[in-house]
Amino acid sequence: MNTISSLSAIHHLLLYRPTAIKKLIIFIQREKASSRVLDLIVSAEEQGIAIDFQPTPKKRHTETFEPVIAQVQPFQFSEFKPFLETMQKKPRASLLALDHLQDPQNFGALCRTAEGLGWDGIVIPKDRSVTVSSGVYNSSVGAVETLPIIQVVNLAEGLRKLKDSGFWIVGTSLGEKTQTLEQLPPLEKVVLVLGTEFEGISPLIAKTCDFLVQIPLKGKVQSLNVSATGAILMHSLSPKS
Repeated sequence: MNTISSLSAIHHLLLYRPTAIKKLIIFIQREKASSRVLDLIVSAEEQGIAIDFQPTPKKRHTETFEPVIAQVQPFQFSEFKPFLETMQKKPRASLLALDHLQDPQNFGALCRTAEGLGWDGIVIPKDRSVTVSSGVYNSSVGAVETLPIIQVVNLAEGLRKLKDSGFWIVGTSLGEKTQTLEQLPPLEKVVLVLGTEFEGISPLIAKTCDFLVQIPLKGKVQSLNVSATGAILMHSLSPKS
């Protein structure tokens, strides 16, 4: 069972997915709680969520002390087949696919960006990949609960099925055969594929892509963090309404 300590993540779940929360554990007396914590307590009480008040720890580091912890239900991944059927009915759709990404902080940041920009979901492989952990809940500020996340056994096969359903697959690469975003044609249905921090997307996944793109950089640093790359590309590739 995951636990969440980010007040922003807990607030997001209380607003949009309160059934995901099993219990709130409060490590501060109600009368001494800040207005932000008190708002969480009141919201949980109104929705019938169990609250367990615990004594404030006598020894605590003020910079790391978390006054509220939320215990959440086991995370439920979306099923690929019904999700694909839903996407086929949409005239425009945007998906993010992660090729064996490992870092939970980057995963959470990408989930937050994708949800905030209105993307339709994220596809990840079941094996050798980051999954939805407490750290991902916190770094995504709870966005994992309001964004479909799909696990597939074989990412390349999943991408091929998406391609057969009308999606264009756009991967990131630093190779010679890449294009800039400006060179891409308008894409109504797109899957953006990001790889790992150091290795990028695998050769097999690269062969599955219709386009390979990179972000031209002008400084001496010639690479960006994967979550920064994802944010730039997701914003640029979002279908215009």
